[in-house]
Amino acid sequence: MQVAVYTLGCKVNQFESWAIEQAFQRLGCSIVPWKETADLYLVNTCAVTSKAAYQSRQIIRRLKRQNPEARIIATGCHVQTDASIVLESVGPGVCLAGNEQKPHIPELAVQHQGCTGIYVSDISKVKTISALFLDRPPRQRTRAYLRIQDGCNAFCSYCIVPYARGPSRSLAPELIFEQMDVFESAAIKEVVVTGIHVGHYGRDLKNNRDLFSIIKELCSRYPNIYFRLSSIEPTEISPEFIQWAASTKNFCQHFHISLQSGSDRVLAAMNRAYTGALFQELVTFIKEYIPGCCIGTDVMTGFPTEKESDFEKTATLLKLSPVSYVHAFPYSPRPGTVAAAMDRSCPAREAKKRAAIIRQIGHQKRQAFFESFLGKRLEVLIEGRDKSTGLFTGHAPNYIPVLVQSSQDLKNKRVLVEICETKNGQVIGKLS
Repeated sequence: MQVAVYTLGCKVNQFESWAIEQAFQRLGCSIVPWKETADLYLVNTCAVTSKAAYQSRQIIRRLKRQNPEARIIATGCHVQTDASIVLESVGPGVCLAGNEQKPHIPELAVQHQGCTGIYVSDISKVKTISALFLDRPPRQRTRAYLRIQDGCNAFCSYCIVPYARGPSRSLAPELIFEQMDVFESAAIKEVVVTGIHVGHYGRDLKNNRDLFSIIKELCSRYPNIYFRLSSIEPTEISPEFIQWAASTKNFCQHFHISLQSGSDRVLAAMNRAYTGALFQELVTFIKEYIPGCCIGTDVMTGFPTEKESDFEKTATLLKLSPVSYVHAFPYSPRPGTVAAAMDRSCPAREAKKRAAIIRQIGHQKRQAFFESFLGKRLEVLIEGRDKSTGLFTGHAPNYIPVLVQSSQDLKNKRVLVEICETKNGQVIGKLS
């Protein structure tokens, strides 16, 4: 049987899709690209925004038109939270499987020939992280994702994720290291440690482990692999963590720390457990200890209670903060969340306008960060060739994307590169 997988959303979704693909292969199936004809299509959906949910339904409908004879299984967060909406939109003949059923999808599809029905359980009652494992690295990848945590207990007022993923659950340390042994034996050069709320790692375990202790042990056990941390909250990075990171070669000097708003009033309405001052103090402290560190952040504009003065506080904080890039997006109501029921004082058009202003600030920050490395040398992990220029492309540990010319095949190699030029958002270097 030929199986094609289409994945929307986060790094955890990507990891889970890779694991499901490999489980299909262990049952004798072939994995083909989703644009090709397949006997079965699996769509791993996303629900983080209304747009992502719509795109999830859109690709299901497209695949039904592409191959009417194929079986389709939809899984993921949009299925978990809105199974009836999915069915109403895409029509009959599609099997729906919730997030907790993901490990069982290959068996359901192959051994039981299941192709219709709804398999969605109450994820709020789930106590353990689902059993998904990669028995080899993802194909054609220089880096791999290591999922160590799932679920979220934060319940930010705009966010559907806790309802889609359930409570926070952590992977036992011995299973983390078992997965890492696979990556090490396959000569993976870089691993991204990820989760739905990765900063809550270990809080449900009885062994007193937390994210910091796991990261430290990973870097110690696997000194030839670089570890990059996915998005984390401002309250989840301690001074000790930063001081350790500054002196650890194989921990990537890159933090992505969510801000969302620079207004304490809006942060409180969002149910975010920090202030703008705390964020500013943290990123300043990081830059003092790790001057070359890349710090990224997320900002939401147009939250229902956001006034012009709140937005100005966000813009001012970003201008004064030593952040390196900003992901900005306008608020859109997500049915099922607390914020969706709030009276909206900021129209959607104004929210988009404000997001564009924040993106421009982010562009200036990013360009200044790039330019600060002109004439300096960085170690770069080459991932492949850039389609537009034909040059080799890769990332430095501090997440700077670098293009470099070479007559040799550099893919999946770490090379020393001198940064020569930055233009049009690109960083160009030469082998050093």
